[in-house]
Amino acid sequence: MAQRDNVPLFFDDGRVEQDPLACQARVLEVLTACAEVAKAKGIEPLCLAIAAQRSSVIAVDRQGQCLHPAIMWQDRRTAELAQEMDAFNPLVYGKTGLRISPVFSAVKMTWLRRKRPEVWRQTHKLLGIQDWIIYSLTGAFVTDQSFGSRTNLLNLQTRQWDPELLHLFEVEPAMLCDLVAPGSVVGGLSASAASATGLMAGMPVVSAGGDQQCAALGLGLFSGERAVSNTGTGSYLIGHAAQPVFDPAMGLACNVSAVPGAYIVEAAVLTSGTIYRWFNESVCRGTDAAGAAFEAINAEAALVPAGANGLLLLPHFKGCGSPYWDPQAKGVFFNVSLSTSRGDMARAILEGIAIEMKASLERVEQLCGAVKSVSVSGGLTKSDLFNQIQSDIFERPVVRFANNEATSGGAWMAGAVAIGLESSYPAAFARLTERSSSIAYQSNPDTHAVYARKRQHSQALYQALAAPGFRAAIE
Repeated sequence: MAQRDNVPLFFDDGRVEQDPLACQARVLEVLTACAEVAKAKGIEPLCLAIAAQRSSVIAVDRQGQCLHPAIMWQDRRTAELAQEMDAFNPLVYGKTGLRISPVFSAVKMTWLRRKRPEVWRQTHKLLGIQDWIIYSLTGAFVTDQSFGSRTNLLNLQTRQWDPELLHLFEVEPAMLCDLVAPGSVVGGLSASAASATGLMAGMPVVSAGGDQQCAALGLGLFSGERAVSNTGTGSYLIGHAAQPVFDPAMGLACNVSAVPGAYIVEAAVLTSGTIYRWFNESVCRGTDAAGAAFEAINAEAALVPAGANGLLLLPHFKGCGSPYWDPQAKGVFFNVSLSTSRGDMARAILEGIAIEMKASLERVEQLCGAVKSVSVSGGLTKSDLFNQIQSDIFERPVVRFANNEATSGGAWMAGAVAIGLESSYPAAFARLTERSSSIAYQSNPDTHAVYARKRQHSQALYQALAAPGFRAAIE
């Protein structure tokens, strides 16, 4: 395993940007490190399987040169434009399974056209992070349908770019990448990328699918009886569907799955792990983002009883995701007193995230059927405390595999099937997990009443803060 930090730039006006060349450089560094280990151990790599975050936008010219910083998925500069297009939500959701939102790619593309015409005139292709990585490694402008389904431009029924939506968002079809099914070989490793990394030129490159789709795949989400909770920078509660399903309230997203022919139903908490990082760095003044500092915070939080002594957190630090998709929502600590401790605040963060995800779980069940257990992964699930909180709030077992890198596991499964190493996704999952133990966290009934009250209080707090009169008074 090799890892390199590549933190985006967060601006006070809601912009979130990243240098695409820095992203490219980090990818090459990681591949170089992996190639060195493989060589030292006598391992011959067979393919590269790519998963990435979704819904960011990078404009490039005909030579593949970047014309603008990457507009990241957390970016909020398009909130006003998305609100102006609100009347089109029934049309867009009915085709794409997504509401119009600053999170998704299409409205970012519209913004670029209207606000950066000089960039738009030079733009040859509009890429996501994954498309940029694939182009950097193969020279091909290709994306898979799981990424396309996070743009507001892909029709879930046809799995192709939708002409009516392209017209609505003012995007020429030639500016988008060619679509392939998830798990497809999209090209061979270019000579320049091979030279930069030490890997073999021509090695197959597979587009495994979006990060959350691959996380669901890596946790074995093949039926509606299981759901997946993946908590990284943001948190996602994911269910399985055999065909497109649509939430009447348009609060849940339906996307193309990494599993061939299937779909996922997804609810999002836009900021979760990133709140814990913020708390560590800004409040606790921690410097070891990867280990000891978080362990110290977790230890303090574990001493606090369920309910965090009445302290509430609304984790809307970059707006509210499912089910309200409210870009104006703000993060809130409520019921703070002079007796509030750092441990109270840390536990309130973990409980606030899990409470949001419980609401998402209930909505997923309405569309996909009863969920018997939830498989969890992501950075925060390294904490036994957070996993137990999830189980207590979800009121059902939570299972964590020893290998916590579910997204990478899903990408490995896609690559293994694409090159014939395994015959099917279930067979690949069995091989992936045959040597990996798991931990099951059982829900504690003694906490259920406490968390039921806390959920009611959190919902009432959000509704009060979202009232137009209150927002107008503080703006």
